[in-house]
Amino acid sequence: MSINSNFPNKDILEITFLNEPDFYHISYQNRDFLIVAKDKDINTNLIGITITGEVYYLTLADTRVCYIANNIDVFIAELLAFDDYMKHEPNDLSDFSDELQLSQFANEFRNIILKLDKSAFEGNNEEDTFWAEVCEEIEYGIL
Repeated sequence: MSINSNFPNKDILEITFLNEPDFYHISYQNRDFLIVAKDKDINTNLIGITITGEVYYLTLADTRVCYIANNIDVFIAELLAFDDYMKHEPNDLSDFSDELQLSQFANEFRNIILKLDKSAFEGNNEEDTFWAEVCEEIEYGIL
């Protein structure tokens, strides 16, 4: 599988993209993935692309597979949207005074992601998707 995408040249959400010569294949939970990125600090958390092009977040330590996007270009657009969205909002979400404000902030971001990928929040349940977890962290003021 050849990737012709322009990856962000900085870490976003602690995700570090590999250079194309460093991509590698793994079989995980009966599926084959091309690994194109990893968590900056946790080498067992990986970003993998299936043969059909869907992108997943793999956490090898606890055997989780979370849907991210229907293709790598959408994922890159989502990451850049996250980066841009967070730049235009308070640097510290704890500045928000109540849960309602945090919830509204997360919902606005959900809508941005849904414009890029209508299936971004569809998994076995909401926690099975990468962007659902990111939005939950926004709601709790973690990000």
